[in-house]
Amino acid sequence: MSTSRAKKKQRRRAPEAKPAPASVQPRAGSGAAGSAGVRARSRGAGPATARTGGGPATGPADPPARRPSRFEVRDGVARPQAIWAPFPLTEIGMAVGLGIFVAGMLTGGQRSTWLLGVAVSILAVVVVELCLREHFAGFRSHTLLLAVLPVAILNGLAVLVLGNGWTGAPVLAAGLALAGALAWRLQRRFRAARERAQQASEV
Repeated sequence: MSTSRAKKKQRRRAPEAKPAPASVQPRAGSGAAGSAGVRARSRGAGPATARTGGGPATGPADPPARRPSRFEVRDGVARPQAIWAPFPLTEIGMAVGLGIFVAGMLTGGQRSTWLLGVAVSILAVVVVELCLREHFAGFRSHTLLLAVLPVAILNGLAVLVLGNGWTGAPVLAAGLALAGALAWRLQRRFRAARERAQQASEV
């Protein structure tokens, strides 16, 4: 009994083995290989750079170019601008003419006739200017309108001056022949203008 008690006391008195601190514990790959790995890790430290497909990082992609509409470009020909651009005189004239036309329709008597005449005159000037500009620039053909309108105006003036004598089948035939000749000439001018504009845009 005394011997076993003595052994137990010796074990209690013996200092317990403490684990070595982490700073002195050996590391895997110590020595030259370990220092090389530390240097490699220190060189590789830093913010990661995102790369795509192994190539250098690029900025945000440019937005795709907007495709022009047919109101801007038609068959490779850009819409011609008026001499007063960018002031919207054509749009203002259309709005004023339509407003006067509506006012004339809602008004009665002699005033209504006067307002309707002013509205038609304003709209006719604005529309004819737009058609001439687009036609002779090769942007859009207005052959029929530009051929019939002057013949109609001429016949109207003739009726006002000569009275009902300027009517009948011969007058109609002459008007159609004149409108046909104007249409043929206007169509040739339009095609030539469009070819010139297309060649200029390709250069």
